[in-house]
Amino acid sequence: MQTMAKPCKAKTKNGKRCGGYAVAGSDFCFTHDPARARERAAARKRGGMAQAIPKVAGEWTKKIESIGDLIELLNLVILDTWQQENTAARSRALLAAIDTGAKCLTAGEFEARLAALETILKNREVKP
Repeated sequence: MQTMAKPCKAKTKNGKRCGGYAVAGSDFCFTHDPARARERAAARKRGGMAQAIPKVAGEWTKKIESIGDLIELLNLVILDTWQQENTAARSRALLAAIDTGAKCLTAGEFEARLAALETILKNREVKP
């Protein structure tokens, strides 16, 4: 003996009948059954937590005052981005972080070389 599932009795916002089927013991589908409101809320919460982007690197609270601070922050961003789902957007973000990191390292090298040159010039000055 085959039983047919009953259609949900709820109406959509535009007045049409819901396309879902009633759950056992109800005239409504899971989405529209008032008795299942708590179950729906729990399911939404579980779904939201499953889709949340993890933050493994922690929070940034420092003031950026040097190239070293920028590189430290960049490393946190890379760690968090690496944990995200492997998508084209994540790949673009990681490539941008690599580019930014290369620029930071170059700037840091120039900063160190300039400081060394300034020290040499300062030592060459004739003192009366």
